[in-house]
Amino acid sequence: MSSATSSIRVSGLSKQKLHTLRAQAKAIGMTAEEYAKQLIAEGIRLEQQARTQTFDQLYAPAQERFRKSGMKEEELDKLVDAARTRHHRRTSRKKH
Repeated sequence: MSSATSSIRVSGLSKQKLHTLRAQAKAIGMTAEEYAKQLIAEGIRLEQQARTQTFDQLYAPAQERFRKSGMKEEELDKLVDAARTRHHRRTSRKKH
């Protein structure tokens, strides 16, 4: 079975984003082109998954991990509240 290859050109990517793409690719031992191809394929897969599965199906693995962790809902609520408070403090400081 032969596979046809095609190319795509991306314009408008900032120098910083291109630098980040190259650095992330290098960190995992890939070329920027290989990494970009992987990101595109993963994005397409996630989009397809989001269109074909219910929220309950998508969220089931996270629910299972939470259940196995032994953490109580009240503990999670406290963690979320603390994170929300930190976020609000940081963002309100930036506004002043």
